[in-house]
Amino acid sequence: MKDDFIKPIAVLAIICIVVSCALALTNGLTAPIIERDSDERTQLAMREIIPDATGFARIEHDGFGRALKEAYKSENDVGHVFIVAVNGFSGDIRVICGVDKDGNIIGCKTLSHTDTKGIADFLTDNSENSWVSKFTGKDNRLEDISTITGATISSTAFMNAIREVFAAFELIKGV
Repeated sequence: MKDDFIKPIAVLAIICIVVSCALALTNGLTAPIIERDSDERTQLAMREIIPDATGFARIEHDGFGRALKEAYKSENDVGHVFIVAVNGFSGDIRVICGVDKDGNIIGCKTLSHTDTKGIADFLTDNSENSWVSKFTGKDNRLEDISTITGATISSTAFMNAIREVFAAFELIKGV
């Protein structure tokens, strides 16, 4: 009777250990590949935001806020690229934004978001007349840009991401 109780527990414990080891091994094998792909996607997005840049050098600064994930300066001094993550309606909204040396937005785009499909689709609309494209050419005043009715949280979050970009730009401007 005691074996009827212990044997299933031992079998389940062994199965859990084997599965955990298999997952750890799989993660160890795929993590470098995933990181490399992420770096390649970031490089591609940076070239898309500032096509005139010859390359990018990463910037480290102690004063960056928690929202700023990465900052780069173009090697030919065309501008800076910032990657920011802010809280949206249902999770992080990751935004990449390029700023020229005069402090005007060259371009920006949403890298990822988990906000409601249908309502927050404007975040990934990169067409010429999209809401996101209205930020191109703007300075830190963000004049004539307002939130979107029905998607106020998501559009406010995107605007906050752009404000984080300008705060970071002010820290490193002239460095």
